[in-house]
Amino acid sequence: MKRAILLLACFTATGSARRVQGGRHECLARDWELKNSALEYNDAELGMANLKQAMSDPALLADVARQLRQPDGRADLAKMLANPSFQQQMADLIEVNGPVADFLTPQYYAVERKIEDKGSPDALAGLLLATSPSSAGAASSRARVRMDANSDLKALAKELNPVVGFYDPLGLAENEYWSQSNAATIGFLRHAEIKHGRVAMAGFVGYCLHENGIRWPFPLSYSLPDYSSFEGLSAPAVWDAIPTAAKLQILGVIGFFEIWSEYTVALNEDGQTGHYMRGGKPGYFPSFKALNTLKLGFFGNIRLPLPAPPNLFDPFGFQKKFSEEVKAKKLNIEINNGRLAMLGLMSLISEAKVPGAAPSLTGLIKQYDGQPMAPFSDLEVDLPFVKDMLDYKLPF
Repeated sequence: MKRAILLLACFTATGSARRVQGGRHECLARDWELKNSALEYNDAELGMANLKQAMSDPALLADVARQLRQPDGRADLAKMLANPSFQQQMADLIEVNGPVADFLTPQYYAVERKIEDKGSPDALAGLLLATSPSSAGAASSRARVRMDANSDLKALAKELNPVVGFYDPLGLAENEYWSQSNAATIGFLRHAEIKHGRVAMAGFVGYCLHENGIRWPFPLSYSLPDYSSFEGLSAPAVWDAIPTAAKLQILGVIGFFEIWSEYTVALNEDGQTGHYMRGGKPGYFPSFKALNTLKLGFFGNIRLPLPAPPNLFDPFGFQKKFSEEVKAKKLNIEINNGRLAMLGLMSLISEAKVPGAAPSLTGLIKQYDGQPMAPFSDLEVDLPFVKDMLDYKLPF
């Protein structure tokens, strides 16, 4: 990582020097440099922009080398590295992009891209591998994590579905939610899609089971010795009919899983680079190994001699021996299956609520008169906020 920082500092120092020289020799400054300098970039961000531009402008490497051969150039580099302000800027940049930015990894060049400037990046890619040889192995697990905004998202969309390709009519991938970067926003959107797809796959199967009266072979609770009270109910009505205590338990477990999936300590325990909006892997659910660690702040951590629960995502370890390429392919399959499941589940719910909404399902789905999007029904109005939720009417 230190070598990557040094490389970035070289481009920062050179870019700054070129801007200064540009006042005397305008030919030294390219149009993109003038554009970057006009933006509100700090030194670290300017270095990153210059380094990325060099992917399609290999001549910039010669400029960097020529500048560093000069005593003034080396002195500027030393000052830059020793500047506390620049060090803090680098720390902030690494927190957002990870130790190795996506375009500094060989995997970045394995994806077919459309680049207006057809310059070859091979020289710079070789330099990056030479200065940080360990980055190749570490980057493989992050190949689909830190994406270069829309360009990588479009490439992934084409890989997922060559027929449809990239489809974003609302322009969600162009936004920057909660004052975060566009890369962080795309990480959020990708994680949300994967998670909702998984929920929809489980929900679709569950809907089909309950709709056809398939039950557990044992009683649900002591108050329900059999399933006679569920006979003839649609799948959403089955949820309404289960005891309130059971609903609260289910929602409580789901809430724990949601919190655990965002827990930085658990992600770090698995060797992940961080949160999916900070360079982590979208869709990754951490194992429960961190439950064995008791954090005592100043006194450090204590490992508890307790067996960790099995990994929820891969409890039997079937994927341990899979290569990163195989895992990436299976993740793409999962995303496509999740998209189909979301459409399928909503078609079942729509037909149950509004008969005829899904013509192909007419007469096959039991009608449901309740609130399919409400976790509680009229039977739980004594719970906080439930009555207000059920009474709420949309303004349109």
